[in-house]
Amino acid sequence: MVESQIKDAIKIIKENQEFLENTSMRDIIEGSTGKKVITFDRQNHSGILEDLISLGNIIKEKFFSTPITRDLFQEWRDKKVNAFRNNEVGDYCEFLIKDTFDKNKTKFNEIKKIEHLRGKGYPDLKALTNTKVIFIEVKATSRPETGSARDFYYSIGSASDRKIDSEALHLLLGFITKQVKSGFSINGFKIVDVSKIRVRLKPEFNTDNVGIYSETTIIYQG
Repeated sequence: MVESQIKDAIKIIKENQEFLENTSMRDIIEGSTGKKVITFDRQNHSGILEDLISLGNIIKEKFFSTPITRDLFQEWRDKKVNAFRNNEVGDYCEFLIKDTFDKNKTKFNEIKKIEHLRGKGYPDLKALTNTKVIFIEVKATSRPETGSARDFYYSIGSASDRKIDSEALHLLLGFITKQVKSGFSINGFKIVDVSKIRVRLKPEFNTDNVGIYSETTIIYQG
């Protein structure tokens, strides 16, 4: 791509940034994947909701008084970690949802299977009923009323597009945590219809240390 084309492309991105402000996740996912996003309907999807509420309650009851600790997380990951934050608790909750379902299958009426989707990015899990597909994003936060733009994001053209391989419901299961001395307790959870989340585009150009400190960029090294 020649310099003039690069500048034209940047101009297009800037012009469309305002146009894409407050865009629904339904439009983002459908536009990026070509797969229809089904909006949650309380009447038609009541069985799915009841199963997810049951899953959330089992996990909340287990970790309300006994917190998720760094040691528990490291044992699951089979390695030591430098950071132990809500991000790591959310990763552990992905495992908990599938593990809890697999150990209590007879308690759930609508959902028949839950799969963990490999790779970073949205969504984390894929749940199956006899007739429907549900993609599930898992989050953990101690501050659901405040946050930053990185609390939820979707990267177009990434692994997310590959994971979303069919028409589906898109839901988010967010665990509300409280940081205690030994880790994070789970005090509650919220189930969200992802199709109704509104997002904004934040164009970003990035590189890593290899790109920063290369033979062509360094002008002095002491």
